[in-house]
Amino acid sequence: MSRRSIRWDKLKKYSGSWVAVADEEVLASGKSLKDVMETVEAIDRKALVFQVPEEEEVYILASDL
Repeated sequence: MSRRSIRWDKLKKYSGSWVAVADEEVLASGKSLKDVMETVEAIDRKALVFQVPEEEEVYILASDL
């Protein structure tokens, strides 16, 4: 299993928004999952898509990717 990460300092400005991330780069962001998915599909790239938590929230995510 490979691990991919992006630094919090790159993500904190997107707090509460949906983002698409690939190669430690934010490809798209928006207030709705639908908008972000449409952008990712339009640029034809694989990306991790998730909602960035507020600073005081904690999420633990696991994946087999």
